[in-house]
Amino acid sequence: MKRICLIGGNGFIGKNIYQALIADKNNQIFRFSSRENKFIDKVDQKNFDLLVFCAGIHPNADENDKDIFVKNKRILKNCIYLFKNSQNIIFFSSFKTCFDINKKKIEASNKYDFYKFDSSYGKTKIINEKIFLKFCKTHKKKYLILAPTHVIGPNDKKLTPNNKFFKNFLDKTFILFPNVNIPIIDVRNISYYLTNIVSKNSLPNKKIILNDKNLKLKNYLSLIKEKNFFFALAINTYLILIVSKILFLFKICMLSKSRLKYIEMDPIVKSNNYLKKYNIYQTIKDTKEFLSKI
Repeated sequence: MKRICLIGGNGFIGKNIYQALIADKNNQIFRFSSRENKFIDKVDQKNFDLLVFCAGIHPNADENDKDIFVKNKRILKNCIYLFKNSQNIIFFSSFKTCFDINKKKIEASNKYDFYKFDSSYGKTKIINEKIFLKFCKTHKKKYLILAPTHVIGPNDKKLTPNNKFFKNFLDKTFILFPNVNIPIIDVRNISYYLTNIVSKNSLPNKKIILNDKNLKLKNYLSLIKEKNFFFALAINTYLILIVSKILFLFKICMLSKSRLKYIEMDPIVKSNNYLKKYNIYQTIKDTKEFLSKI
């Protein structure tokens, strides 16, 4: 029986991971709430074969929250004992922390000035990642860092920002957007990949960007709005926020500042040959059906 500690099991990715891991009778899962600083599941002993860390301050933290790094430090402090008592560790980071905006092709080895370009959430993720790497090397832990791109999919009743982004396009007839690329991944593919890694019982000590498909945003819109009438217009990214303020009252679909910042770097993510179950067309179909019911 493999003992697995899951930190962040209440999040969008975390819930899917929990469902995938618990389906294997060889796994014994213990969920830990970083917010409550306690286990959700009953624990007999606090030693684990594997720890999966997918906790974060997002989406409950405000971008302007001055205590955001203090809250992040508290999460790490609460979890350090669990890190020390786990043989292997899988850490979820942010793909935005992986790249140099001067390079067209994004790889895990690219350098990235996160202080200049990233959100508070992204900054805390890359800081955690650096702390995590130092910890694993010091304590000789086997590890894997996973950085998913733009995560969408069903089973998101609270609507994470990426699915809100999706739903915003789904509900509008007139859409203004920047002519950029967007990398997308199905949340279920993340879980599928992770469970296969866990079953092999071997971590490669490296960072992997998980991505299903690179799409032009206009092609992404076409897939979302398939069989529905809509009018989409690509405009300069610098004008979008200005026009947004003028047209907001008319319920024309615009991009918020945070969403625009997320995609305006025009990312093309290097393809990874990893195990996946759903293609992008199935992902969008399932996401649309799910969002129409909530």
